[in-house]
Amino acid sequence: MFIITYGFMFTLVPMILGMFFSVDVPIADAGWAAIGVETESRLQWLIPLVPTIGIFVLVIKVLMVASSKGRD
Repeated sequence: MFIITYGFMFTLVPMILGMFFSVDVPIADAGWAAIGVETESRLQWLIPLVPTIGIFVLVIKVLMVASSKGRD
């Protein structure tokens, strides 16, 4: 169940974040424009981390299930 849910999230997160942060709206304030550029550059680094975090959580989950079954 985790893998299926994570697969949906892995597919939808870049689409949702890209939709919100790639809209070309003219910003009159230079401060807000700088925040938009900073957020976009951070997202370019965070999106590739999504599969790595998912694999880490999956490994931890498998180890926890295996350890609870091993003591029975």
